[in-house]
Amino acid sequence: MRSCSESGFTSKVINAEKLLTLLEQTALPSEFNPTINELKTAIATIKKQNAVIILKKQHYSQTVEDLKQLFVSKDNAIRKRLSLIGAYVKTHYGKTSKEAIQVSDYISEIRGSNRVHNVGNSSVKNNINQSYLSYTSQIRLFSELIQYLKSLDKTYTPSNKNLTVAALLSIQEKATYVNDAVIVTYTELLQIKNTRKETCTRLTQLAQEIKSHIKKTDYNQLPEFRHLRSFKI
Repeated sequence: MRSCSESGFTSKVINAEKLLTLLEQTALPSEFNPTINELKTAIATIKKQNAVIILKKQHYSQTVEDLKQLFVSKDNAIRKRLSLIGAYVKTHYGKTSKEAIQVSDYISEIRGSNRVHNVGNSSVKNNINQSYLSYTSQIRLFSELIQYLKSLDKTYTPSNKNLTVAALLSIQEKATYVNDAVIVTYTELLQIKNTRKETCTRLTQLAQEIKSHIKKTDYNQLPEFRHLRSFKI
């Protein structure tokens, strides 16, 4: 049985509609009616599902872009603030201070690298950890960084308003909201695509049932039914 892939979706529906038109224009026995009606319903359902999928894809692309803007693209994006936070802490507390080391560790994890302590520069390996590259992990680590900066109490007082704890909490809240929207939208997209796949599989089954049934009858000799095999569904 052929699978209903994205690449073959359009041709399957078009061919199913051709088959349906042929069946409706032929005076077939009433025993065909239930299968024909189900075929018609399956075609209509897939069309509706496809329209929903298009909208879900657009929504998903937009939410991913919004998240990218918050993390990378905007002038005051999270990743752009990290360097400024690190520079401020090193200047304010000292490059080798425990505060600077702790903040540097958070920044390294958020960016996706594993920091190695107490080794020569030639031995340092910044191995990219894939789990740290997901936005969910980045948001969690960013939240931990904010809580650490908050724990420094009144000693963490950057003049740049984008680096204050309040400003960092605000953009973290926005990132969390958008990231949740990305996850929900992607989940909904997968669900509707899986449902459409099931409907499309049933569409193929119906087409095969109709073809097989017609081949067993005298209708198979009619000129209009000679091209049934060309309807690949």
